[in-house]
Amino acid sequence: MDLQQRKLKKSEWDSIEISVSQHEMDVLYMIIKGYQDVNVKINNHNSIFTFLKIEYSEKIEDYVFIRFLLERVTKIEKTLKTFHASYEAIKMDSNAKVNSADKIRLERFDENTLKKNNIYEFILLDHIEALLRGLEKSDKKMIHLHYYTLYKLIKNNILRLNRHMIELTNRILHLFEERINFAHIIQYAVEIIEKNESLLKYGDLTLYEHQKEIFTVCKSIRPKLVLYMAPTGTGKTLTPIALSEGKKIIFVCAARHVGLALAKAAISVKKKIAFAFGCSSADDIRLHYFAAKVFTRNKRTGGIGKVDNSVGDNVEIIICDIRSYLPAMYYMLAFFPAEDIIMYWDEPTITLDYDDHDIHKTIRKNWQENQIPNIVLSSATLPKQNELTETIPDFLIKFPGAEVCNIVSHDCKKSIPIVNKDGFVVLPHYLSDNYSEILKVAKHCSEYLTLMRYFDLKEVVEFIHYVYFNKYCNARTNLDRHFETLDDINMKNIKVYYLTLLKNILPEKWSEIFEYFKIMRKPRILENNKVDTKGNKITKVKSIGPGVIVESVKPNSLSGAPLIRLASEQITSIRTEEPKGTSGVYVSTKDAYTLTDGPTIFISDDVEKIAKFCIQQANIPAIVMEDLSKKIEYNNAINERLSVLESESELIKEQNEQQAKNSVSTFHNGSTISGRNKGNKDTKKASRDTPEEMESHGKLNRLTQEITSLRIMIKSATLNDTFIPNNKLHLEKWTKDIDSKGAFTSNIDEQTVCDIMALNGIENSWKVLLMMGIGVFINHENIAYTEIMKKLADEQKLYMIIASSDYIYGTNYQFCHGFLSKDLNLTQEKIIQAMGRIGRNNIQQTYTVRFRDDEQISKLFTSETEKPEIINMNRLFNSKNVIWRENEYLEVPEVDEKTVEVVEEV
Repeated sequence: MDLQQRKLKKSEWDSIEISVSQHEMDVLYMIIKGYQDVNVKINNHNSIFTFLKIEYSEKIEDYVFIRFLLERVTKIEKTLKTFHASYEAIKMDSNAKVNSADKIRLERFDENTLKKNNIYEFILLDHIEALLRGLEKSDKKMIHLHYYTLYKLIKNNILRLNRHMIELTNRILHLFEERINFAHIIQYAVEIIEKNESLLKYGDLTLYEHQKEIFTVCKSIRPKLVLYMAPTGTGKTLTPIALSEGKKIIFVCAARHVGLALAKAAISVKKKIAFAFGCSSADDIRLHYFAAKVFTRNKRTGGIGKVDNSVGDNVEIIICDIRSYLPAMYYMLAFFPAEDIIMYWDEPTITLDYDDHDIHKTIRKNWQENQIPNIVLSSATLPKQNELTETIPDFLIKFPGAEVCNIVSHDCKKSIPIVNKDGFVVLPHYLSDNYSEILKVAKHCSEYLTLMRYFDLKEVVEFIHYVYFNKYCNARTNLDRHFETLDDINMKNIKVYYLTLLKNILPEKWSEIFEYFKIMRKPRILENNKVDTKGNKITKVKSIGPGVIVESVKPNSLSGAPLIRLASEQITSIRTEEPKGTSGVYVSTKDAYTLTDGPTIFISDDVEKIAKFCIQQANIPAIVMEDLSKKIEYNNAINERLSVLESESELIKEQNEQQAKNSVSTFHNGSTISGRNKGNKDTKKASRDTPEEMESHGKLNRLTQEITSLRIMIKSATLNDTFIPNNKLHLEKWTKDIDSKGAFTSNIDEQTVCDIMALNGIENSWKVLLMMGIGVFINHENIAYTEIMKKLADEQKLYMIIASSDYIYGTNYQFCHGFLSKDLNLTQEKIIQAMGRIGRNNIQQTYTVRFRDDEQISKLFTSETEKPEIINMNRLFNSKNVIWRENEYLEVPEVDEKTVEVVEEV
């Protein structure tokens, strides 16, 4: 893995100044508030009172109920009496009156206006009415869907929700409680829980359980080592922002894009941060303006001018790479006591899957010389506490009286199904007809519950329904033992129950169960057999076997004729049988429609190969490609000249800036005390430049003019919509007779294409891909290209991103689908990390993780011994020199590298 431990570029500085979305801001402020109150609940949906912005009183509440809700409630209560004759209507003050000012304000609104604004009382009414319709029809699914939804919605933290609506909802829940069957809720869990838009849309913003734990733990004054393990996409990387409310944070990240994402979020909520990237000493540390204490003022704008980065009293969070940890640590220790600082190490297992890596020595040195007594190791694939047999004792020796806090979370609020190369969803019960093997798989999944995130809920409940109702399991799996109340029925608990069921099957019944699901199994990604790989429509006249297509014979045309061997005279069509293992792989043509709802990431260690495949399969005519190539080559020639001119221009600017700095003394107490100042009264004298300065300005102006002229000459290039995946014309060509609803396409404006065309050193194929809506994520020398790709990814404007395995860790963009290429050689932990790039959205959409190699899936569900990440963490996160040999750790003397090589050979 290529880990660039270098200073931030200007484009990276610019990227972190762009504020996050309003929804993300709401989440960030909720997390910050949660540091002081871990039970915080925030819900910004409006009740009638909060929408109308009127002062609360019971009389006004009764009046509002009568005016806006009573008509529908009366009809509901009339229906309720048909089910329960003893039902009594809700009582209220029917003569409630309001003052004239409030009455005028209320008269401006009617019921339709409130419904359009998703007022919460009307949401409740909609579900109550739907529940009653279900009861009238005896529709089990409808009854359980709306009952469960009401049960959840009425518990949300809605400010000033009408008390009569609360009473009505609770009465209804009580009246029909006996009709609710938990088995039916589990049976219909996909519709009731997974795809229930109301639950997610109107739910409270709350902390994850792991966030509650870490906020509580970190308030302790004792030294501590926190092992923080939670699934990807559950807010681990945002946790330091809240922790900075009580402690100073040194955030250590090997993958710089993770640190930049944190910086962007922190700056959005006005946190005072510093950066230590590519630092040799504390002199290389840079402060963001919010953290600056000593600085000059720009006399023209009044803004901050030059910052004194050596004064870090205001810093709340310092973000650093691994190489820069020690300079960052000493910098923070200069301003704050060690016990008030937390070293938060994000994804400490990065590079630990390698036997040896350049950064390993730096990791060990950081651990050895660390003086911060509070450490958080955060990762979805962190080794377990009992596996860190060397690291934990070493920490406890170094910091006497320290505690070890193990925070493990298995939050599971969405399903991201694993799909194999043939298009089938993969779950443990499909993996073997041998029940003893299934028990091993189930045991492994129970020990690594984070895998439940990738259990497809639809197929999980189908398995539960079949096994439970056919009584193929023992008595201890009774539903009542595992689900006592409706609060217990959620996605996580259903999947835990699935594993419990899997471990308690009657052994003699397993063959029957396995065969049933083998026969009933259907592919999730269907083959597009309407067209071939060139886009030609396939007309299947008559099939007499796999891949054999013959023309039909007219009825009675052979009547009375002697028997002949027809098979030898088959007339075959152009269609041939698709080779197995290619399901969904034609992402730029006939399988593009299967990529729905949002962007896709294709992770591969051979990015160029995947890029060429996408272009090749797009079948762009030779004449079009030739025209594109000419434009790109023309632009490349201009870009090379531009690159030379821009370098000259930057050099002149740097020289001018240096001359200006040399003419100004150092500053004192935040303001310049001496030096040349063009704001002096003698403007005539101040405007005189030296001959050298005049020559420099003249040259810079000429360069600027030439650069502008060349940029105008850059030619724009576009592709026909037919070659842009999931564009309207593209879908008409490739999926004319297929339901392509939800197919996701790119949205790249012409200016962005021009910006990419104007970049130097970018592969021609990447520029063609961009026109198709496909970006490339790779460690590239041209930082501007990477930043443009990040921006497009963040705004969900790309159809797909082809990424190297460097982006397995910490990519926080919203991907709905992901491919793991055949060429990836990953450990079990890295496979989980790669899968974690998909499904990070806050909404429940259609997600898939598509494996191009089924061996990787087998590795995922198989227990491994001697995991390299565990061995290397015990070796490197250790003050002693430890090696792993013959299944044990051995301490050896500290020696130079040549001696170590000799020892290891022996």
